[in-house]
Parts: sequence; structure tokens; C-alpha cells
Amino acid sequence: MDNLGWVQELIAAPDLEALGTILDARLHAYVEHGVPANERLLAERCAFEHEVRRYLGRAQDRGYAYPQRFPRMPSTWVDFVNQNKAAESEIARLNVRRAYENGRHDAAEAVKEGWTAPAAPAVAQPFDPIAMIDRLVQDAVAQRLPLLPAQKVGSISPVSEPAVCAPTGEAAEDNSCRMSDVLAEFLKPLDRKRKHTAKGRGEAEPVIQFAIDFLDNPRMDELTDAKWKQLDEALPDIPNRDNIPRRFAKTLFQRYKYAEETEWSQLERVTTTTIKSRYWAGLYKFVDFAIAEKHYCGPRPKFVCIDPENLAPLPRDAFDDDELLTLLRLPLFTGCKNRVHVWQPGRYFVQSHIYWGFLICILTGMRPGEVGQLKCADIRTDGEFYYFDLRPFDARHGRVAVKDLRNLKTNAAGRVIPIHPLLIELGLLDRMQDLMDKQEERLFPEWDAYTRKDGTIRWSQPLSKAWQYVKTKLKLDRADLTLYSTRHLMADWLDNDAIAQRTRDRILGHASDVRGRYGRKGILDPQIAAKIEALEPQVIKQMREILLAAKNRADAGELTMLKTY
Repeated sequence: MDNLGWVQELIAAPDLEALGTILDARLHAYVEHGVPANERLLAERCAFEHEVRRYLGRAQDRGYAYPQRFPRMPSTWVDFVNQNKAAESEIARLNVRRAYENGRHDAAEAVKEGWTAPAAPAVAQPFDPIAMIDRLVQDAVAQRLPLLPAQKVGSISPVSEPAVCAPTGEAAEDNSCRMSDVLAEFLKPLDRKRKHTAKGRGEAEPVIQFAIDFLDNPRMDELTDAKWKQLDEALPDIPNRDNIPRRFAKTLFQRYKYAEETEWSQLERVTTTTIKSRYWAGLYKFVDFAIAEKHYCGPRPKFVCIDPENLAPLPRDAFDDDELLTLLRLPLFTGCKNRVHVWQPGRYFVQSHIYWGFLICILTGMRPGEVGQLKCADIRTDGEFYYFDLRPFDARHGRVAVKDLRNLKTNAAGRVIPIHPLLIELGLLDRMQDLMDKQEERLFPEWDAYTRKDGTIRWSQPLSKAWQYVKTKLKLDRADLTLYSTRHLMADWLDNDAIAQRTRDRILGHASDVRGRYGRKGILDPQIAAKIEALEPQVIKQMREILLAAKNRADAGELTMLKTY
């Protein structure tokens, strides 16, 4: 039994991923050793086979896609089981042979002793791995019994196993955490080596708090199927914030109760996207954590409820030309009051991170969070064109630490993007050079990132807040107009100019087909750069007139230039 060290490893494993790592490695090792040569080795493998079957069942019940995490496990598992079957057949054949030889020996001894009738030959028993494991365990226990103090050795006769009762009353309350206690542990900051495992926990907090308030902060062992069903039915009845007084909109539960008390007067339900992507996903993340930390022993619930009154998700649309030009005629772009009051007209020209943020999003289709992370070194040239290098890191310069990787939304977001000539005319390269002369690494050092409670960073926050103010100031009440409309605007320009789909996807950082993902994405395609250079519909010509007029006034001294870094 000394070869069963994996038993302790399985006991210590905290979750399905850790269990899978152990089982995957052991499976590979067993298959490498080949077919077991004796009953002891086969019994050990049968015990291991039982544990793997348990793991596969648990993974299926909880929806854990182990083949994606351990791609070799399915084929290795088949090889392992086939080896065990081959060993069982061979050992059964040897048992028959052994029984036959024993029978011949017994018959010869009987005749020699003068018995009247030879003994019946022994009947070969089929190989029973469970029985073999029992014998091995008994052998191991027997070898260790002499090592125990004599007074502690009891009867070795079989005794019935004492029944273990579930704790009740005060004992159960002592042994089970409240849901709020598990939430506190769920949100607890992790050390730098485990920080990456807590991504998205902060976003899940509001809906978990709703569950705590709605279910009256139950103990984790009180979370029955019936309670999960009540919660599932309540989630679609949470209204959005519109028309709810601020004092009643601080938490999801307050909004839920307000809708209940006002009978949904002038209120609307949240979208199906919010329910699925925020509420369900947040609760699943919490339950998986509770199961892994042994706070919850029940099955993972399944949420399904959607009310017919829940709103459908709203597709985002691009800016209209008039909306875009109205935005660019604001004081931020034409002359403002000072560095702080950039939306009020004045005699100052302030090319702040907000100024550049809007223009880069409009003229490149980049995401706001991508703009905030730009470094001076990300502006590069091939001798003819300038471009932003958004790859996580440049592989030609060797490996980098994980902490230094760019925070990208998707794998496809790592790309190079040609810089529109209008940005260069407005002085983007001058800003870059000025900052590099000051030994400043970031292109927009005044752009502050927002750090969530779970430690994840949102770079889009400053530009998002500015957009909300602008949308209110300009009274842009079109529901499908968002900050991301800048990306749809660039997509429209590319579509109208008959740009190939693959080129379009590479500029916008969208996942394309397999061929698109496996090209030399680190090299600036001159054809793509040339298309961006030439991309100038009528509205960009009008943008040029507005923006360069203000820049020329500043260069001529009519507006006073103020730096924000």
C-alpha cells in the first residue's frame, strides 16, 4: 500500500482543477508503466480507476469542462482502462492454471496417503479487485498492529460501523458559516501569486448581497433547492435604476423592494443580458468558491428564470455625422476655460487625455480601455506609416513578466493599428516626444485607472465618465448611442470603403477565422496602413476643418496652450 500516496494528494486537493491535475498526471504515469504485472499493482490501479470515475461524474454534474483543461485525459483514460482489462484477463488465466496445478498436487497427495477418493480439484475463482484491495488493507493493518501500545488494541472481530448523524440545532449552527461570512471571505484580497484567481469577484458582490438580503442571510447548509428556486424566481424582478429615487437604489434588494411596494409604477426590468452575464454568472462564481472551500456541500444550482417583461439587449449603433460633429464643436476641442473646466468655452487649448481619448477612439476604432494603457513606445513606424502596437509584448525582445503584460479584452485584441494622419497633424507625435524627453513612459500619464475591490483594473473609467457628461450636456437621448459607438463608427467607415472582412477584424481587434488568427500579426501590413491613410469620408474632412482650426489658432497664439502632464 506504499504506492497509494496519491490518496493523500486527492484528499488535500481543494477543487476540481487541482483534482484533475493530480489525476491527469497519475493517469499518464500509470499508462507509461504499461500493463500491471501482478495482483497488487492491479488492485492499486483499480482503486485509482474508481477515483477517476468519481471525478468524471462530479465534473459532469457541475458542468466543469475538464477535457479543455486536460486535453490528454480522455485518451489516456481509455488506455488506462484497457490496460486494466488486459491485466484482469491475464491474472484470471494464471489463476485457472494455478488452481489446476494445485488440484493435481492435492490428488497425488491423497493417493499417496491411501485415501479412498481423491479430493475434488480446486475451482479457480475470478479475479475480484475489491476483494484484493480488502486483503491488501488487512495485510497493511496487520503489519502495523504490533507497533501500537497493547492496551489500545481491541478485538479484531468485525463490528458494525457506528452511524454518523448530521449535526442539528446549535451544533449545526456552529459548523456552518452564514452566507455573509462566505461573501466576506470571497471578497478578501489575495496575495500577489493568487490575485489572478479572483478576477470578477468584485462585480459579483451586488447580486450575492441581494441573495443574502432576499434569503435573510441563511447558513450555507440551509441553502436547499427550494431556496435556490426562490432566488432564481426573484432575480428577473429586479428593476433597473431609471425612475427610482437615489435613496432606494443603493442596492439591488432596495430596488427589488421599491418595485414591489410601488407596484412597478414607471419602472422597467433589467435586460436579459444583465440577468445572465451579471446575476447568474456572479452567483455561479460564488457557489463554486463555496464548494471549493468546503462551505457548501450541496449541488451547484441552475438558474433559468427570465420574465417576459425583462428587456431585450439593445444593439449599439454608430454615431450619426451630425452627432459626431456636434461633439467635436464642444469647447474641449475648440477652446475651453481652463484645464479643469474643459466643457466651458474660453481662451485655452487643452489637449488632455480626454481630448486624445475621444479622437483616438473615433479615428482608430480602439476600445477606451486600450487607449488608457498606451505607452510612448507603443507608437512605432515602419519608415512610411505610424501605428499603435497593441500586442501584449514584443516576442522579438524576449519574454516578460506576467505583471508587465498589457491588459487586453480578448486574445484577438493584440494587434497593430495604423494611426490616422489627422492624429499626427494634431500633434500626437509631439506629445510622445515631449513625454519621452521627460523620461515618462505612459502616453497619457494623467489617465488614472480605476481599481475594483477584487484588484482588477478598469482603464476605461475616465473616458466613460466624460462621455456620460457629454451625452447629458448635448441631450443625446438615443438609447443605442454609447461610448462604444466610436468603434461602430469606424466599422461603418471600413464597410462603406469596401475593406475586406479580415482587414476590418484586424483593425478593430475582433476574433476572425483560423486563417486570420495565425498570420504574422506583429508586422504592419502596408496595404492596411494605406487604406487607413486614404480613409477620409466627408465627415472626416469636416472633422479636420473643426479640429485643425483650433490647433492653428493655438499655434498662432490666439489660444493659449496648456499641458496636462
